Amino acid sequence: MDIPFGHKTTVLFELFKEYNATFTAFGGYYMPVSFKGIVVEHQAVRENVGLFDISHMGEIFLIGKEASDFLNYVSTNNIKKIENHHMQYHIITNPDGGVVDDLMAYKFSDEKILLVCNASNQDILFEHLKNVLSEKKMDVLVHNESENYSAISVQGPKSLPILSKYIDDVDLEFMTFKKRNKFLVSRSGYTGEDGFEIYGTHEDILYLTKDLLKECEPCGLGARDTLRFEAGLPLYGHEISGYISPVQAGLNFAIDYDKDFIGKDALLSQKATLETKVYGMILLDRGIARQGYPIYDGDELIGYVTSGFMIPGTKESYANGLINSNYKMGDIVTIEIRNKRVEARLRKKTYIKKKYTR
Repeated sequence: MDIPFGHKTTVLFELFKEYNATFTAFGGYYMPVSFKGIVVEHQAVRENVGLFDISHMGEIFLIGKEASDFLNYVSTNNIKKIENHHMQYHIITNPDGGVVDDLMAYKFSDEKILLVCNASNQDILFEHLKNVLSEKKMDVLVHNESENYSAISVQGPKSLPILSKYIDDVDLEFMTFKKRNKFLVSRSGYTGEDGFEIYGTHEDILYLTKDLLKECEPCGLGARDTLRFEAGLPLYGHEISGYISPVQAGLNFAIDYDKDFIGKDALLSQKATLETKVYGMILLDRGIARQGYPIYDGDELIGYVTSGFMIPGTKESYANGLINSNYKMGDIVTIEIRNKRVEARLRKKTYIKKKYTR
């Protein structure tokens, strides 16, 4: 199998070849996009349990007396509002309010925080953090440890009983983490289901994955994307980006305006006079709206699609789109799909029929 020039593989690459994975270039890595098909994998996570390789994601540590202060300065959220061994969603913003990356922060203490970031942005984020630190001169060290970790995510309603067979005492509270056996285990996810992330050495993750695949459906990036979309979760480069802010994306729960942070003034200004924002849509005619497809009100171009899928296992097609903010839920717009206008009704961005109750 030819690996695209300049792309990395994870420790699970050879194992997943044995499971007949189809691979794709993603974030500088050559990753499995599917095994038995997106529909099978999507439904396995909704009804049973699936396993994802997330070794491509970045692990950056902030260590020092001002680690919490530094994160609060570069991020919209407030790490000081959570207890040790809890997790929190963070959005790193530029002065203009655009997003550098969104990530999960693991708080060991006020002086030690792990940032788990998107694969495609880990180098950009690392440089951004170093540049800010060179100007602020705060008592914190920024370490990129991404090459030293592998990780998997086990997701689905049966994830706890299955994972408990291989790792002791993993019945954690949601959005918390602990050291368990040789691993760092957290309970969160990117699917709308119960689930866990497991971090460890490359060798330990490989052996654990071999055991878990006896009972877990291997899943690729394709199902990961449809699952997060159905659950109403944003993806960098789609619902948020350097030119789509957390305010436009409706992620105000992760913005603490009571503290100072990079981009605060821009987000406050945008919040006061919001011109465009991301809406959900259900298509009223046949078709699948892909990223970048134009959205119209009559003959007026009002925005474009950020993500769109026909939800696996259904005949329902949905999309998210960045459009003018003067529209309300229930309004009808049209999306141009292959030179044909398809009607869509504006609605909330969560499409999942059932959701894990935490």
